Amino acid sequence: MTRKLRPYDEPPKARRSLLPTAPDSAATLFLAVAILWLVAATGIGALAQMQRAFPDLLKASLQVPLGPGITLLVTPATTTPAFVDALIFGWLSNAAFAAVCFITPRLTGTRLATDRMATFSLLAWNAAIAGGVALLYVKGASGTAALAEFPLPVKGLALVGLLGVNAVFWRTALMARGDRYISLFYFGIALLALLGLMALSTVPAVISLGATNDQVLYAFYARAVATYWVLGASLATLYYLVPRVARNPLYSGGLAWLGFVGWLGFAGLSAIGALVDPSVPYAVTSLGTAGTLWLLAPTFLAVANLLGTIRGRWSLILSTGTLSFSVVSLAFIAATPLLESVGALRSVQAWTAGTTWPMGVLVFSALGGATFAYYAFADHALPRALHRAWSESILSDVVLWATFVGTALAGFAMLAGGLVAGSLISQGAAPDEVADAIRWIQLASAAGLGLASLGALALLVNAFLMYTAAPLIELSVPSSIPTSATTSAAAGQ
Repeated sequence: MTRKLRPYDEPPKARRSLLPTAPDSAATLFLAVAILWLVAATGIGALAQMQRAFPDLLKASLQVPLGPGITLLVTPATTTPAFVDALIFGWLSNAAFAAVCFITPRLTGTRLATDRMATFSLLAWNAAIAGGVALLYVKGASGTAALAEFPLPVKGLALVGLLGVNAVFWRTALMARGDRYISLFYFGIALLALLGLMALSTVPAVISLGATNDQVLYAFYARAVATYWVLGASLATLYYLVPRVARNPLYSGGLAWLGFVGWLGFAGLSAIGALVDPSVPYAVTSLGTAGTLWLLAPTFLAVANLLGTIRGRWSLILSTGTLSFSVVSLAFIAATPLLESVGALRSVQAWTAGTTWPMGVLVFSALGGATFAYYAFADHALPRALHRAWSESILSDVVLWATFVGTALAGFAMLAGGLVAGSLISQGAAPDEVADAIRWIQLASAAGLGLASLGALALLVNAFLMYTAAPLIELSVPSSIPTSATTSAAAGQ
C-alpha cells in the first residue's frame, strides 16, 4: 500500500516567472500588441479625416470638459498627431521590435539574450506610448506635433523600454558565429538611431531653445525617424524574409552592402531637408534637398536586389502569403522616395506646405511600405512562434487587398488634396473655399483609412484564430543558420 505524501513531503512546485521566458515569447507579445495598435491607429486616422471633412459638426460634439481647466479635445489638431504616433510608435515600432526578437536569434544561431528583459521593455514602451497618445487629447498636457511633443516623463519611460530592446539586440548580435548578415546591420543602426533621436527630442523639455528652434529640431527628428527607423527596420525585415520564402540566395551581397552604406549616409542628409525654417541657412537646406534626392539610389538598390532574389519564383506572388506581402511592400518603398524627392523641390515645398501632401507621403511610407513588410513578417513568424499549423484563408486576402486599396486611396487622396489646396491658396482663396473644394477628397482619404482599418481587423482575427483553432506542431530550431549575404537561403525555420 502506497503511503500518501504529507504536504511537507511533496516536492516544491516550480515557480512561474511573472515575465515569459520561453523562446519567441517576447516576439509574439510584441507582435500581438503591435496588431492592436494598428487597429487603433487606422481607426483614429479615419476619424481625423472625417473631422477635417466636417470640422464644425465633429469638433463641437467632441470637446468634453473633465474638470476645472481640463478639457478633452478630440479635434483634428489632436487626432492627426495621435494617428501618426499610434502608427509609428505603436504599430510599426512594436512590429519592428518583434522582428528584432524573432530574426536576430535565427541569424546568430543562438537564443535571444534575455526574453525577460525584452518583455519588460515591451511593458515600458507601450505604457509610455499609450500615455503619450492619451495626453495629446488633454488640453495643455502636451504639444500637438506628431512624433515629438510627449511630456518628459513619457519620453523617459519610452527611453527605458528602448534601451532594453537595444541591450537585448546587441547582447545577442555580438554572440553571432561566422559572418553577420545584412539584416543585423540595418537593425543595429536603426535601433541606435531611434535611441539617439528620442534622446535628442527631450532637449527642448530640459533646455529651452526658443519656439522656432524647438520646431526645427522636431522637424528634423520626425524626418529622421522615418528615414532611419521606419525605412531601416523595414529593409532589415525584408532582407531576412525574401530569400527564405523564395528559397533563393540573396541576389547580390555587394549590392546589399552598397545600399546599406548609401542609406546610412543619405538618410541623415535627407532629414536635414525637413529644416525649411527661414532661420536655417540656405546651404544647409540645399544639402538636405540633395540628400533626399540621393536617398533614391540606396532605396532602389535594395528594392532591385530583393526583387532579383525572387528570380524563378514569381509564381509565389500569385497567391496571398509572405512573398506577395513583401512585393507590395517593395512597391510602396520604391514609390515613397520618389514622392519625397518631388516634395523636396522648393517650388513644390512652398506650394504644399501646410496641406495634406506630407501626410499622403507618410501614408505611402508607413501604412504602405513598412506596414506590408510587417504583414509579411507576421505571416511568416506567427505560425513558427506559436507552433501552429496554419494555411492562408480568406482573411489573408482581406488583409492584403483591404489594406492595399485603402492605403493607395488614402495616400493618393491626401496628395491630390495637398495639390488642390496649394493651388487655391496660391490664388488667394479663402479658407472656407479651400475646405469646400477638398471636402470630397478628404472623405476619400477617410474611406481609404477605413479600409486599412478593416485589413487590420482581419489580421487581428486571423492571428486569434491561429492561436485558438490551429493544431499544434513541433518545429525544430537549427543550432546554426547560414548568414552569408551571398548564400543565405531558406534554412531551418
